Amino acid sequence: MKEQNIRVLIVDDDREIGSILHDFLSKLYECTAVNSAADALAALAGESFDLIMSDISMPQMSGLEMIPHIITLAPESVVVMISGQRMIESAIAAMRAGAFDYITKPFELAQVDAVVRRALDHREQLAGLRSRVTRRDAEKQRLLHALDSHDFVVYYQPQVEIQSRKIVGAEALVRWEDRERGMLLPADFIPLAEDTGLIVPIGASVLRTACGQAHQWHDLGLADFCVAVNVSPKQLQEENFLKTVAQILVDADLGPEFLEIEVTETSLMQNPEVGIKTLTKLREMGVKIAIDDFGTGYSSLGYLKRLPIDSVKLDASFVKDATSDPDDAALVMAIITLAHNLRLKVIAEGIETEDQLAFLRLLRCDRGQGYFFGRPAMSDEMTSAHSKNQHKRDVDCGNKPVVKEISAAGKLTRAA
Repeated sequence: MKEQNIRVLIVDDDREIGSILHDFLSKLYECTAVNSAADALAALAGESFDLIMSDISMPQMSGLEMIPHIITLAPESVVVMISGQRMIESAIAAMRAGAFDYITKPFELAQVDAVVRRALDHREQLAGLRSRVTRRDAEKQRLLHALDSHDFVVYYQPQVEIQSRKIVGAEALVRWEDRERGMLLPADFIPLAEDTGLIVPIGASVLRTACGQAHQWHDLGLADFCVAVNVSPKQLQEENFLKTVAQILVDADLGPEFLEIEVTETSLMQNPEVGIKTLTKLREMGVKIAIDDFGTGYSSLGYLKRLPIDSVKLDASFVKDATSDPDDAALVMAIITLAHNLRLKVIAEGIETEDQLAFLRLLRCDRGQGYFFGRPAMSDEMTSAHSKNQHKRDVDCGNKPVVKEISAAGKLTRAA
């Protein structure tokens, strides 16, 4: 039974060889046989073929001379050369010219079958790669359009002082408000942004928006509010990253002590020397540094001592079962103790229950965030949550509550 839609063009001025190949391959594929390069090029001009099998030596135009024309007329075809020359130099010349494989005469039909199958598999892999590249290019254009159209927005998740339950800041989390697919989470677009380098302008926009929002919160009387922003390894390695951060802080009229840069252990491991140097300079500027997803990476204790950081973020996977699994409880206790011994603060992620909060308070964990305190939200919702929290604290203390509100933060603008 013939494989559907697979077409083979056989080019050989030896009519007997062409006939043998045509009869054999026609059992599986749709085959056309011609006797010259000129006839082959004429066929390619009007039809499409998946595989082209050509004699390497023909009068007027050889198989090697024909390859550039094949690339122009049928760029997605795969070429296999057939030759009576059994020297390795001939095979190398065919490969350099663009042939996928090389068959010598006389040949076994089983050998022909194996080479054809390999060539068609190769073509399928190339087609898949081209398809992925096309999709990637299309998604990159969507990302660029989203930047130009200000379709990225920043949500904020409250960070709470565990002992007092006071909201002391927020983590900035980017979302893509795609007009066709709806609201997209970072996992849906950050890997592509990293891969294409667009994470640099996107990250700068998030940083600019978050710092501007922190300044607005300060104007409303939330003087101690800090904002945490995730930074990618590509941003850390950017030559102008330090200048970008400094300029954003100046533009936002925000003190550096109210900005916390978050980086993951694994991202630092990509280029630790450059990363450590950049973080050191940021810290010298007064910016706070936190290691995100702590405990899930590969850093040793010796490596941890070298990092210019102020706090570690305890990964949510440890917090989740800390109140039910003794091993997780022991890990959480060990990490908090280690961090405090190194004079670092600990921020627990993924707090969802009162029991988890009580356990972390017992261990004197410094700060926490998670659905128990609030989900990521726009800035106005974030401020409302703080107002309710402050209202409850004031009522508990017999004070008159002060309600503060803020308009939603604007959408991101593309970095200059």
